[in-house]
Amino acid sequence: MKPLVIIFALFLSLMGFSQGIEFEHGTWEKVLEKAKQTQKPIFVDVYTSWCGPCKKMSKDIFSLAEVGKAYNTGFVCYQIDAEKGEGIEIAKKYNVTSYPTYLFIAADGTLFSRSGGYMEAEKFIDISKNAFIDLNDPKPLSEWEKEYPQKKNDPAFMSDYIDKRLRLGKSVTSLFDEYLALLPNDQRASDKIIQFYQRGSSNIKINSLAYKNLQDNAILFFPKLGGFVYTYLASAISNSFKLASETKDEQLLQQVVAANERLPKTPQSKTKEELYMNYYKQTNDFAKYVNYATIYSNTSLMTISPDSVAKIDKKALEQFELIKSQLVGKVDSTQLAQLKDYLTHASRNKYSEALNNIAWEFFEKVTDVKVLEDALYWSKRSLEIYPDNHMFIDTYANLLYKLGHKEEAITNETEAIRIAKDVKADSKVYEDTLAKMKSDK
Repeated sequence: MKPLVIIFALFLSLMGFSQGIEFEHGTWEKVLEKAKQTQKPIFVDVYTSWCGPCKKMSKDIFSLAEVGKAYNTGFVCYQIDAEKGEGIEIAKKYNVTSYPTYLFIAADGTLFSRSGGYMEAEKFIDISKNAFIDLNDPKPLSEWEKEYPQKKNDPAFMSDYIDKRLRLGKSVTSLFDEYLALLPNDQRASDKIIQFYQRGSSNIKINSLAYKNLQDNAILFFPKLGGFVYTYLASAISNSFKLASETKDEQLLQQVVAANERLPKTPQSKTKEELYMNYYKQTNDFAKYVNYATIYSNTSLMTISPDSVAKIDKKALEQFELIKSQLVGKVDSTQLAQLKDYLTHASRNKYSEALNNIAWEFFEKVTDVKVLEDALYWSKRSLEIYPDNHMFIDTYANLLYKLGHKEEAITNETEAIRIAKDVKADSKVYEDTLAKMKSDK
């Protein structure tokens, strides 16, 4: 590079002409202070270390000059890992449950807009423009809340109110049901309703009109949503299961199990034994957990061979390619890409991870040798389905050691370390485990 070009490049850098978004690196308190000083709102990218779309956004979109221009000019920009440091509290405060999530926050800490997911540069720039519209909205949420008691029977008001709450990441569970109840049945599958399902599926539960509407009008929804109809129904079941576990409501659990049984069966469907197992694990009834985990492992997970798992994934991907053309333009391209990525190894991941997770849980908490031998059997199968997975090899090694097979355990733990290093994963825990195995600790 010629000296003049170098000087010019340095000059541009010093003048702030970045090729992408310039993120602050201080504390959240410092970011709020800078927002007040510069009189700019804050853009926050909330990510996790394991999130694929997060990494893709950072690599492909945040680095673009046109994106940098839009965001650096309008916002104080900040990134947080939702699972580390201050990020944990910030994600909790602003109710972040998926990644990446984009928060638009005023200098006083008030959230005024949000979005999320992978998107192309043009759309990502558009959400920054929409955020400014939300910032300058003369009608804050508090005004909507005051009007709600008098206008809750007005469909137009309810539609706009739900839209406002969704933009702020607020729950609309009861509001969506109230809104649907105001509409005749033939209007309950409109484009607007579909948008609410797409943006608020995390709010739906099985004992709701929103769930019943999706069931009753599945034929009307399917041309526009395709298989996502069942994805949203499954999401409602998942939401209700979470509530049942949190409240230890076994009656709701039975309703969840019944609703799950009515869904079309796919390789990713949960069995009733799996639901019971997870419920008793989360409610700390370990005896019942062990019972259902054993039943689930032996009657579901172990009955499918590794070859069959590979064939299931191949068939699912072939079916996806057949219907993909019908969904283009009707379903967001990002969702399509995520669905394809998921289906590529969905069954492999499901069966191997389930076997490994149960085996590890038993390793940590079970002392009965017969039960531990079952766990070793499940751990070995996880590796037959997904070979060269360092986490699964570590589980297998630990079980071997606990059962008294020291030399074989050391061999496998050494292999776990080698593979972890090959894929540039952290091997420190494995190295500590190996040292303990060798010293009989």
